[in-house]
Amino acid sequence: MFKKIMSVMLAIVMLMSVAMIASSAAQVEIADNSADAVADVAADGSADTGADGDVADTGSANVLHFDTSATGWQNYKYIAFHIWAYGGDSFYAWGSKGQRGTDEDGDGIWTYDLDAKGCTIEPGTLYAVIFYADTGMQTHDLLFDSSVIGDTAYCDPNTMYENMADSNKTSVAAFWQGQQPDVFGPVMGITSIGNVVGTCIPSTTTKYAMFEDFLVNTLANARTYSGKDDQTLLDDTAAAIGLQKDDVETAIKNTGADVAWDKSKSTLKDGSNPEAGNDNNNGGNSNSGSSSNKTTGSSTKTGSGSTTKTGQESTILFIMLGVMLAAAGVVVLARKERA
Repeated sequence: MFKKIMSVMLAIVMLMSVAMIASSAAQVEIADNSADAVADVAADGSADTGADGDVADTGSANVLHFDTSATGWQNYKYIAFHIWAYGGDSFYAWGSKGQRGTDEDGDGIWTYDLDAKGCTIEPGTLYAVIFYADTGMQTHDLLFDSSVIGDTAYCDPNTMYENMADSNKTSVAAFWQGQQPDVFGPVMGITSIGNVVGTCIPSTTTKYAMFEDFLVNTLANARTYSGKDDQTLLDDTAAAIGLQKDDVETAIKNTGADVAWDKSKSTLKDGSNPEAGNDNNNGGNSNSGSSSNKTTGSSTKTGSGSTTKTGQESTILFIMLGVMLAAAGVVVLARKERA
C-alpha cells in the first residue's frame, strides 16, 4: 500500500511540475507581447507627431508649388523640381522624370507631390530646390525646410544672380510667399569671381566660414577673372557678407592664405562682427540635432518587460509552495496507512 501511495505522490509532483513550466512559458510570452505592443504604440505615436505633424499644421497637402507667371519662360513642356538635402544628395538626378511637376489646370502654377514621388522631407533638416524648365531656364537655389511644405515659390524678374560656379551664367531669383528671404530664401554665397549673391545664409554655415572657404577654394580663380587686386577683392567680398577688419585678419591667419592685404589700408569697419560666426568672438552656428525623442520606444519596452517579470516570479513561487503542500499531505496519509 505504501508503494502505491508513493507512486501517487510522484505522479502528483510530476503533474504540478508540468503545470509550473507551462505557466512560466505563458508568463514569458505575455511579457514579450506586452512589451512589443507598448513599443509599437510608442513608435507609431512618435511617427504621427513627427514629419506628418508638421505638414498637418500648415493645413496643406505634402506638396510644393512654383508660380511661373513672372519668370518670362516660354515654349517649355514641363517644370521640374530639383530638390536635395543641403550639403547632401538630391532625391532624383537632374533631368529625370522623377523631378517633373504637374499643372493640371493650366494656370501656370506647377505642383510637386512629395508623397507621390516618394520624397520625405525630414523635420530639422535644411533643403534646397532649383526650379527649371526643359528649355534650360532655371532659378537660383532656394532654401526651405518642412515648415515650408504647401507654400508657393515665385520669381522676381528684376533680381538675377550670377551663377556661383560659372560667372558667365545667370539665374532668376525665387522666393517663397509668406517667408522671410533671410530665413528661407535664395542661398547666399560667394561666386567664382568673389561676388556675393543671395539673401539667406544656410543654417549649416556662417558668413565667416564662407569667407574662409572663399580664401581656400575660390581666391585663385577670383584673382584671375575679377580684375581686382587682393586688397580690393577681399575688402569688397568681406563687406558684401558683413565681415569687418578683424574677421578678415583672423581668416587669413587661420587659412594661411598668401594675400597682399593690409589691415591698415582696409576700407572695412574696425573690429569684428559678432554675428558673422568668427569663433574668436564666440560666434558660429549651433547645429545640434534633436535626438532626445529617439529612445522612447526602447525605454518603454524595457520598463514593461521588467514589470511583468515580477509577476512571473510570484506565480512560480506559489506553484512550488503548492507542490510542497501536496507532498506533505501524501506523506501524512502514508504514515497513517502504515500505522
